[in-house]
Amino acid sequence: MEVIDTILSAPVLFGLVVAASLVLVAKAVISLLDKAPPLRAQLDKVNKQLSSAHDGIPKRRTKVSGLQEELKTLKETTKRLQDYNTILMDVELQAKREEEDKRRQEEISIHRPETPEDL
Repeated sequence: MEVIDTILSAPVLFGLVVAASLVLVAKAVISLLDKAPPLRAQLDKVNKQLSSAHDGIPKRRTKVSGLQEELKTLKETTKRLQDYNTILMDVELQAKREEEDKRRQEEISIHRPETPEDL
């Protein structure tokens, strides 16, 4: 009975928990060391890709700036063309109105009854 009491005592149980914890930590470290080389290779690959992408940023920024300048001139041209189109449509509408007014005036003069003075 003393043996069982000794085994179930707090210091022994604490020692067993500490030993189990150490075994688990050792197992996790060994597992990590097994996985580290492939992860390192992947990290190096990603770093190379990142570096090459980073090196191309200034060139792309220059290209974007040039495209923005071209876009600015195209927007200005588009605005001028839209304004011209609006003015042209207004002139066309006004000409159409004038033609209708002229036609109405001709119809009125054609359909106007003759006055006795004209006969």
